[in-house]
Amino acid sequence: MTDAAFQREYQKLRPLLKAEAHLQKQLSNLDAQVAEVRAGSSVTDGYRVTGTDVLWGSWESATRRQLNMELARIRSQKITAMEELKLAFGKKQAVASLSQRLRKKHQSLQQRALLEQLYF
Repeated sequence: MTDAAFQREYQKLRPLLKAEAHLQKQLSNLDAQVAEVRAGSSVTDGYRVTGTDVLWGSWESATRRQLNMELARIRSQKITAMEELKLAFGKKQAVASLSQRLRKKHQSLQQRALLEQLYF
């Protein structure tokens, strides 16, 4: 039962990790676009004259803001999911440890009972 709870919590975390990686990739792509535009803007004079640089800059800023807000939301959810996963893992480990101790205790009692039967 605790293993199932652990797996359930892990399955909740997986889409968050995937979404986080996707957003980080989008931010990285945006950084690459910014670098490309900055490198090429000195070559194209019409870019500044027409005001395209201002429009592109505001689009880039809005896009970056949106991606960062989404990334912050996903990371907040991820932190909560990680805490729940840690709790489920702790319960799983505690149950496994108690189960192992109970098994050893049971074996010890069985051995003692067998010895008592042999000697008494």
